[in-house]
Amino acid sequence: MRRLELARRIERIKAEGTSAYIRHRKQTPPYEGSELIVENKGHVFRMGTTSFAVGFGLNRPTSFYDLHQMEKWVRGKNVSRLHIEVCPLADMSLIRLLQERNYTLDHFLDVWLLDVNTFVLPDMAHTVERVHADNVNEWARAIAVGFAETGTVMQETIDTAKGFYALPENEAFLVREGETAVAGGILAVQGRMGELFLTSTIPAYRGKGYQTQLVLERIAAAKAAGCEYVTVTTKVDTASGRNMERLGFIPFYQKAVMKSPILK
Repeated sequence: MRRLELARRIERIKAEGTSAYIRHRKQTPPYEGSELIVENKGHVFRMGTTSFAVGFGLNRPTSFYDLHQMEKWVRGKNVSRLHIEVCPLADMSLIRLLQERNYTLDHFLDVWLLDVNTFVLPDMAHTVERVHADNVNEWARAIAVGFAETGTVMQETIDTAKGFYALPENEAFLVREGETAVAGGILAVQGRMGELFLTSTIPAYRGKGYQTQLVLERIAAAKAAGCEYVTVTTKVDTASGRNMERLGFIPFYQKAVMKSPILK
């Protein structure tokens, strides 16, 4: 399969999963996330005080009007900047527009890919649980504790985890140490592509191989669901990225996240 088509599938599962999440959360107000769809070109999302665009430049060229429409929509949501995730395979029209509009680099993201058909799953001690109604609360709290950089567990993070868990295309997984829920993650499936995301381990339980258990269990679930590939996105040069590489994922491409000037 061509690299461009694979990139389209990867960015599509990310964009459509976020879109489904926002639609689900908006059913139970108050929730302030929102979405702008630029038809056949990409999605723009507002979540909290940030906005980001996904998928642009991979299906059709991006026009000045498209970018103007996106920036106008973001200003109307009282968000000061628009962040655009740029795949290196994107059409040059997007790159030129961002240069003309004085966008600057914010950070990079590594996008990893695994060919499920050639991956040989090792023997596993099946200690990973599937998440269901009886254990979703402790799973969501473990996710939130793992992401709590300041040590303060945010209710919004718990609600976010539950929101992604509720989507029918997603399946959640939990690891315990004894009776304690210590790590978790999600597998999303779209067509024959799987995505691993929202992976989190409580800090006191890191370094014990729980992330590896979660990755392998979700690869097995993706293979059982008929996926050809599994993708995951990480920050650059992190333990999570190194773990993906050690498990056989390849660095498929690196995205540049570009930020607009302050939108007034």
